[in-house]
Amino acid sequence: MHELPQTRDLAVFLSVVDHGGFAEAGRFLNSAPSTLSRTVSRLEAELGVTLLRRSTQAIELTPEGRDLMQAAREIVSRAEGLTELATQSRAPRGPLRVDAPVPFVLHGIAPRLCGFHLRYPEIDLTLDMNDAVVDLFGSHADVAIRFGPLRDSRMLRRRLGQTGWTLVGAPSYLDRHGYPERPEDLADFGQVRFAAPEHINDLRFKGVPELVRPRPIVTATNGEAVRQLVIAGLGIARFSDFMVADDLAAGRLVPLFPEALEADPLDITALYLTRASGLRRLAVFLDWLEEILRPAT
Repeated sequence: MHELPQTRDLAVFLSVVDHGGFAEAGRFLNSAPSTLSRTVSRLEAELGVTLLRRSTQAIELTPEGRDLMQAAREIVSRAEGLTELATQSRAPRGPLRVDAPVPFVLHGIAPRLCGFHLRYPEIDLTLDMNDAVVDLFGSHADVAIRFGPLRDSRMLRRRLGQTGWTLVGAPSYLDRHGYPERPEDLADFGQVRFAAPEHINDLRFKGVPELVRPRPIVTATNGEAVRQLVIAGLGIARFSDFMVADDLAAGRLVPLFPEALEADPLDITALYLTRASGLRRLAVFLDWLEEILRPAT
């Protein structure tokens, strides 16, 4: 009877693929690259196929390796699930690395994270803050939080909620420039702009056939910098609702034409490699994110 490959060997193969090479996987697994290379070679010998094309600079999956990758993820996830099931009486524990945009960490996660820690004190959470979209395979993160349309076809995903948009200005700015009576009046206002994606700067309103284009004042590559500049009275900008909810409640910012602004809400999605059902610390973190993003009723 043909002997099935060891789950640990499949896990090593996946780690090498996800980290883009033996050296990177070795650092992550705290193991010598030569040891990992022998493990993958043993797996290839057992299966009778070549899984990876190796060079001094990179690795590349063969078609057989690509086919095995999907099956291996399922096998490793199920094995992790059995381990979790055997210890389900214990609280979720262990390291969990999360990659998320800077504004979402600052305004969505950080203000509520104490509650998560009190509920799951044995989960060792690491937050990587990135405004740019990162490659989850190369970032070493367990889960990435992303907004809007997705391109990562290889990833498992879970929709956590949505966020709308609000156009705002600081009272100090509006006191100096006057409060607009119509959306078209905003063409005479200054705008603090996002460097990317540029569509955030587009202002469309119901009943107004063309884009309203305020005067560009300054452009920033970081969403939190845009927020601080608007609070300081430099100009107007539109933000995801979660970014400015506290500012609106405290009166630091004022909404402008909230019923007339036309902007499609953004889906908030978690992307991950390991099935959440097979890793309890990931599952409870995603449940918690969905909970804090649920609209208040």
